[in-house]
Amino acid sequence: MTKKTIWESFKKSLPVMAGYILLGIGFGVLLRDAGYGVLGALAMCVLIYAGALQYVGVGLIAGGAGIINTILISIAVNARHLFYSISMIDKYRDAGRKKPYLAFALTDETYSLLCDGECPDGVDKHSFFFLVSLFNQCYWVIGGVMGSYGKIIQSSALLQEP
Repeated sequence: MTKKTIWESFKKSLPVMAGYILLGIGFGVLLRDAGYGVLGALAMCVLIYAGALQYVGVGLIAGGAGIINTILISIAVNARHLFYSISMIDKYRDAGRKKPYLAFALTDETYSLLCDGECPDGVDKHSFFFLVSLFNQCYWVIGGVMGSYGKIIQSSALLQEP
């Protein structure tokens, strides 16, 4: 991948950064309050990477939900991604080894950035899509880990009790 591809992908992902970091922090705090630490947040953000489902998942984990209920709720919460994926079939055609990650990382926000299928001149389309998706997931992971690491939140003067 070229520096231009990396730079253009980063620029394209910037609108998602602030939202993902802030929402990720909220998720991390919620997960920490449910009794899970930084490693739990890191694992969920890397392996699940489905914001709404992760928020719901904290309640499911803390409440001891059964596997069948968890699967059904997961399908219900993320069913919209099936339609996103269908609309991206042509755009992801010939993506090779990048295609599984592109499908995995297709969140609402990533979809909105990539659905036009355009990328800057002189940039490999599939590398561009891959990096935009990766940058977005990195923002979510950073936020989740920050939120689960209690000292960051607790040290904020705005969040201290009077």
